[in-house]
Amino acid sequence: MLWINQDLELLRQIAEGDEHAFTTLYHRYEAHILQVASVYVKDRDASREIVQDVFRKLWENRDKLSEVRDMRNYLFIIARNLIFNRFKKAAHEMAVHKDLLYATETAGSDTDYRVRNRECEHLLHTAIDSLPPQRKRIYQLAREKGMSYEEIAHELRISRFTVKNHMSQALQSIRLYLLQHLHTTIAAALGLLMGW
Repeated sequence: MLWINQDLELLRQIAEGDEHAFTTLYHRYEAHILQVASVYVKDRDASREIVQDVFRKLWENRDKLSEVRDMRNYLFIIARNLIFNRFKKAAHEMAVHKDLLYATETAGSDTDYRVRNRECEHLLHTAIDSLPPQRKRIYQLAREKGMSYEEIAHELRISRFTVKNHMSQALQSIRLYLLQHLHTTIAAALGLLMGW
């Protein structure tokens, strides 16, 4: 009962914008949310990202905290929703990738496929090259060298949170660039093959 009363007091303070109360609550529930995330997401960095996202969402919606009666359950629901959204997004991206792969494989000969594959690789490299220098470096360390966010943070002497933000923005920029340019490339290739 004392723990619940302490949570409710912390929530009241957070709703008023008290960052110290937020930090206290974060330290109280961080391990629990990490454990929940780790059950569903088998990647250490991804689980830690979920923890950060849960508490970011809590802070962003602090004006609604007066309605919360069970902090542990409330945080669990936020974490669960974020995890499900992550799975849905990954499934959607995989479906788009499979459709794209199928379209390029079935659109023509092996030579056509290799040409379009080179075009796609060129688009990806162009998208990566268009990133700001530090964001590009972080992306390359993570994706091309397979380094974890912690390793990148240590090597670049920046916080892990900064690495995560740069990586998130890099992926978003690359995704937008590819969406804008891939459809044009595929449409043009299909048009040539179909005699449009």
